[in-house]
Amino acid sequence: MNKKSALLFIFFIIPQTYIYAQQPDTLKGDLGEVVVTGYEGNRSVMETPGAIANVQPARITGFDEGSLLYGLNTIPGVRIEQRAPGSYRVAIRGSSLRSPFGVRNVKIYWNDIPFTEPSGSTPLNLLDVINMQEVEVIKGPAGSIYGAGNGGVLLLESRQSSENEVGAGTMFGSYGLQRYTAFAQSQFEDGNFRFNYSNQQSDGYRDQSFFNRETAELSGQFQLNDKQIIKTSFLYSDLYYGIPGPLTEEQFEQDPTKARQGNPFALGSVEANASIDQQAFLAGISHDAQISENISNLTTIYGTFSSFENPFNLDYKKDSRKSGGGRTRFYFDTDIGEVRTRFTVGGELQSANYAARNFENDSSEVGALNFDDEIQIRSSLVFLNTEIDLPNEIYFTAGLSYNRLEYNLNRLVTNLPDDNTGLAEKTFDPEIIPRVALLKKFSPALSLHGSMSYGFSPPTIEEFRTNEGSIALDLEAEQGVNYEVGARGTLIGPRITYDITTFFFKLDETIVQQPSDRNSTVIFENTGSTDQYGLEAALNWAILRNNSAFLQQLDWGVSYTFHDFEFKDYQKEGEDYSGNKLTGVAPHILVSTLNAKTQGGFYGSLAYNFTDEIPLNDANTVYSEAYHLVQTKVGFQQQILDNFSLDIFAGIDNLLDEKYSLGNDLNAFGGRYYQPAAPRNWFGGVKLNFDL
Repeated sequence: MNKKSALLFIFFIIPQTYIYAQQPDTLKGDLGEVVVTGYEGNRSVMETPGAIANVQPARITGFDEGSLLYGLNTIPGVRIEQRAPGSYRVAIRGSSLRSPFGVRNVKIYWNDIPFTEPSGSTPLNLLDVINMQEVEVIKGPAGSIYGAGNGGVLLLESRQSSENEVGAGTMFGSYGLQRYTAFAQSQFEDGNFRFNYSNQQSDGYRDQSFFNRETAELSGQFQLNDKQIIKTSFLYSDLYYGIPGPLTEEQFEQDPTKARQGNPFALGSVEANASIDQQAFLAGISHDAQISENISNLTTIYGTFSSFENPFNLDYKKDSRKSGGGRTRFYFDTDIGEVRTRFTVGGELQSANYAARNFENDSSEVGALNFDDEIQIRSSLVFLNTEIDLPNEIYFTAGLSYNRLEYNLNRLVTNLPDDNTGLAEKTFDPEIIPRVALLKKFSPALSLHGSMSYGFSPPTIEEFRTNEGSIALDLEAEQGVNYEVGARGTLIGPRITYDITTFFFKLDETIVQQPSDRNSTVIFENTGSTDQYGLEAALNWAILRNNSAFLQQLDWGVSYTFHDFEFKDYQKEGEDYSGNKLTGVAPHILVSTLNAKTQGGFYGSLAYNFTDEIPLNDANTVYSEAYHLVQTKVGFQQQILDNFSLDIFAGIDNLLDEKYSLGNDLNAFGGRYYQPAAPRNWFGGVKLNFDL
């Protein structure tokens, strides 16, 4: 047995789980106490029919506080990739791994505000971890409440407790990592507010992988009277990061630190200064009103403004973006006989206007204009949801939504051959999205649930209007139906919790990329269908709780994802790929974590991630290698004075020094599949908190 295998064997046979240094001594994780907001239920997860997970702050920041990857990748069925330090790709049940453009196919809300743009793409990289103190994950189509998105929904919340305190922190690490954070929160008679600030920068492991982001957030809550609450959220984000680009297998093996090199058809990433430079401001306000004893309303309105600049290997893109909209829902709670019932009716409206220009990239400078477009996007949905608490602790949910999406593009100028100016309009067929779910709670320690839901994902604006200039008027929405059953509960009191779900998802009209005749870019088209079978399981075991012993807390947690996804009917460029494995999806992923806390304030964490080999092209002729990723963190936390606390920590990422790609380019032109991740690297920092 070699050294690496011995370490993994020891790690597997030791019981382990997620326990966090800031947790109180009482047990957390009792599913009966976890309240989720998904599907507008605001009820215990043990009474919520659906695959849903609540991610507490300590899990999100359990390792490297500068990244979302470590916390969210512990959730079975969820995979976050990072092709560059600022470039996330989020997939729930493999939903968007085939997308070349960041986060799509997943609907995201931040502080009740629709953070996903009307086109379906989400600039998740504008948010820092400090802006996401709690995350709720809904897996599978949730269009009956939230609209487009076959993958699922992320509900992000930045607000914490309403205590009076201030804090600051700093972190340093490999490859020039520097991170500075500060916050202040205050409670007053009729409300509270919180200010969050972050500044993170690094040089990056690879050439052209620099990263610099600064965020400032101000959130508040104000009690107008006994029946009305106002919540406000303001966010400014200034993001600038490099895009090193993918490598071929030979380049990946020879020198993974290099950026993509140039050729006669495209500039190299360094020469082009391939990067994203984006500044954005978001403002939102929510009004929560108890209209009568049985009727309440929650309404949110928001607006965003951003400038977007993207020099790339093939062109230079500059956008000015404005969007806004709102979401409202009315709740009617009543008893029909002895049956508790809640009706929810609401709607969501989003509108966006882009001034989008694509230029030649003249060695990192703006070159000749290729085309200039004005784009208007309108999306809307209305929904109705019913929750019925039947006798014998049976919970029934049924929902329905009506969805519309429209693109209007006015090409003002074009210098492309065979291209014309003028209007191009695309109104997608209205989508009616149903969901039915049932849960039976057998005891406080066991509940079984099942559901059937329909979903759809229209093409994003980047797929409708490509960088090479074509407009895909024939492109239609992906459509799918999902069936799932699951069980969740506890064993040995609340010490062991488990959540297991199996599902079958059938996707039609899959959007795939095809090579373009223009400057080596890609276009998109609908083709074929996929069959997706899966099992997702999570288990947490609070092994030890003893405040009088040296080792006060020890817990074990493991999550396992099995995805058997394949093309059912898929022809491409004269080839038949039916029966092939779905590109970009690992069949097996296992994540296990061990955390402990001792007397005196010392704590430690150890995490292991196994990701199976991944098919990188539709023909299944190229696979990434499976990898074993180990991360560790130790720290010391102590109350220095009555109102002053100190937290010192250090950690190592990729402890085994694995050579792997975290964020592959699928069906890549020229065989450039690989986005190398950093080898063994370290970080360390300190946090200070002061109670006012």
